[in-house]
Formats: sequence, C-alpha cells, structure tokens
Amino acid sequence: MKTCFECIPCIINQAILTLNLCNTDSITKRKVLQDLLKNLENIDYDLSPSENTDTAYDLISKYTGIKDPYSSLKKRHNEMALKIYPELEKILDKGKDSLYTAAKIAIAGNIIDMGISSSHSSQLDFNKIMENIKNISLAIDDFTDFKDILMSSDNILYMADNAGEIVFDKIFITQILKLDKNVKVSVKSGPVINDANKEDAVQAGIDKITEVLETGHNKIGNNPKYMSNAFLNEFKKADLIICKGQGNFETLDNTEAPVFFLLKAKCNCIADELGVNYLDIVFKKSDSFKDKK
Repeated sequence: MKTCFECIPCIINQAILTLNLCNTDSITKRKVLQDLLKNLENIDYDLSPSENTDTAYDLISKYTGIKDPYSSLKKRHNEMALKIYPELEKILDKGKDSLYTAAKIAIAGNIIDMGISSSHSSQLDFNKIMENIKNISLAIDDFTDFKDILMSSDNILYMADNAGEIVFDKIFITQILKLDKNVKVSVKSGPVINDANKEDAVQAGIDKITEVLETGHNKIGNNPKYMSNAFLNEFKKADLIICKGQGNFETLDNTEAPVFFLLKAKCNCIADELGVNYLDIVFKKSDSFKDKK
C-alpha cells in the first residue's frame, strides 16, 4: 500500500502523542517536530504509510533517548487482557463455530491500538470489547476460504500485532492448534509503538502453547526487506499466514504470499484501499492468494 496525503497529519499527530508520553521538555519536542517536518517535505509517497511513519519514531528515540515509550502501557494492557481471558473463553464456549468465534475474538482485540489513538488510555473498555465480539459484522468475510485452506495447510505463521491484543490472539491460536497444525507466532525484535515483542508473548503465555519467532526488526508492519534471513525463511515456507492489524496490511498487501488479513479499518485511507467503510472489520484473503484454494 502506498502513502496517501491524509497520512501526513496522522504521522505528525502520532509523533506529538508519543512525545507527550515521553514527558520530555518543550525544546526536545520542537527539535523532533522540526526534523520530522523536514523529512515530510520530501516524503516518498510510493512507500507504505508504515515505512514513512517509522521516521517519526526513529527521531523520537534519537532525541529523547527513550527506546520504548510504551513499555509500561503494553504491560498494563497485557495484564488487563489476561484478566478478561476467562470471559473470552466463555464467549468461545457459547459460539456455534468455535474457530469462527475465536477469529472474531482475535479481530475484536485489534481495537487496542495506541499508535493511532487520540489518547493513550491505560484502561481497556471491557464492555466495548465484549460488544465488538458479540455483534461484530465483517465487511469482508473470507473465513470460509480461510477454513478450507487451513485444513489443507501444515505450517501456519501467525503474525501478531499489538500488546494486549496478543492475549485475544491466544484464543484463536489455541483453536488452530487443536486441529493438529504447526503454528508459529511472530513478534517484533524490538520496541515500536505498542507492537508485541517477545516479552509480551511470554506475558500472554504464547510461549507455553507454541513457538514464538522474532521478525529481526522493530519497524511498523512487516516489510520483507527488513526481516532477518531466518524469519524470512519461515515466512516463505509457511502454507498459510495470518496477519493482524493495519501495519501488516500496509506492508504485505502486495506480497505474493498465502496471507489472510484480520483488521479494523481505523482510518479512511485503509478503508478506501480495502473498499470498505471507516471502522469496518475485515477477514480478507490477500489478492495474490485470491485464486488459490
């Protein structure tokens, strides 16, 4: 996906929100924004929004010296998600199709996204999450194709998105494992916004049920050019790849790989790219995988 004009104010807004979270002085804030604005003057619109947004977080780290501004919030979101995990299991038990219900639970967890949020809340809206799961309607629903392909696949790569959300993913991953599939879960190798890393996967207990892989980078999304050779090999040999969140869609939408995207369209640019409305939920088979069964 290419960067659109509307991405520019979003990148600036993310920088301001993160700088406020860093609680840094006004001089440092001005230096970051000055450099960011210079970069945005010559922005490459052919790059994905994720790649262009990386610049903002690189500058923040450079000027503040803070490598992981979201560290405490990520841990807190993991803790709060783990507290409601028993409720998620109850919803799963009540579902008519456990795999489909588990997928909806995983998608509902995608509302936890501090990267594009207007505020960095330290609380999860439990009722909102529960309503998302119970009443979720998919604007694009390729689950039937997903299930067919899953049944004929052996090696599954599950590319996680955010901390907190990874607890919701655990429900879906567990159901796939019950089908005797080999599932590996990927997380970032370092901090970027609230993306899940190895520490988050361990806190969520993912390492207790399956193997956790690191992507070899701490960039937004998962552009293959940033993946380590070891992870790229895992990516290439996967029979089926499950990608959570906007960043993964932005960087992998044109990749010729067996990918299904699970996300909420949290901005109009993504919604337009998907052909859905703002805030719609999708379970979408990648176009490169369109004619495969």
